[in-house]
Amino acid sequence: MIRTLIADDEPHAIERLKDLLSDHKQFQVIATAGSGTEALEQMVSLQPEVAFLDINMPGVSVFKTITSLQAPPLIIFQTAHSKYAADAFEVDALDYLMKPVSRERFARAVSKIVDKLSVSERDPEGREPAEKEQTEQISVKVRDAIKIIPVIDIRKICFEEGLSFIYTEEGRFLSDRSLNYYEEKFEGAGFFRSNRANLVNLSFLTTIHKGFKGAYIIELQDGTRVDLSRRKAMILKKTLDF
Repeated sequence: MIRTLIADDEPHAIERLKDLLSDHKQFQVIATAGSGTEALEQMVSLQPEVAFLDINMPGVSVFKTITSLQAPPLIIFQTAHSKYAADAFEVDALDYLMKPVSRERFARAVSKIVDKLSVSERDPEGREPAEKEQTEQISVKVRDAIKIIPVIDIRKICFEEGLSFIYTEEGRFLSDRSLNYYEEKFEGAGFFRSNRANLVNLSFLTTIHKGFKGAYIIELQDGTRVDLSRRKAMILKKTLDF
């Protein structure tokens, strides 16, 4: 099944796409979104293979956010305004549909999706092997460039407002990876999951403050503080012997 996201601020447009996709049983609609912000959150958290995105949605701009994703889904834009066509292909959209979309035109878009995914599955250099790279450094997409970040420079990774952010001395970088992904990838590299929303680099830890009812607060070199749950504190005590 092809995991699919549909995003449009008009409910009837979402239903129309669902109806069109019903002719193609290999697609599974795993989520819908009504804004650019919600669409980005769904792309990061659910990792769909294909996303049908309306261009004119409230919230963050889909043009700007897609370029920040390291492993974006295949993008099919749809809109009632042809003036956005050039912008759509600048972010490597696979296709561009004008509303209202006919079944014949939609079928051609589906053919492009299936062909593209078939090539990806045969490609030994696809996404899956990339997730098994060494942990000395990672990469994030920053606009049209790839930023290389040494793991030792990462202070913490936080899940904030439905997105993952990597913090270094240079600033904050958006990632489309989950905290679970980084926790597994950085295993043995001195990182600790202090709570559900934070993964901290213990080499930047300076102080552990007592909180309430057995909880603690971690303070890093830059002065930022991160909550340490009581259960996680018990685990960290075995490592740091405090």
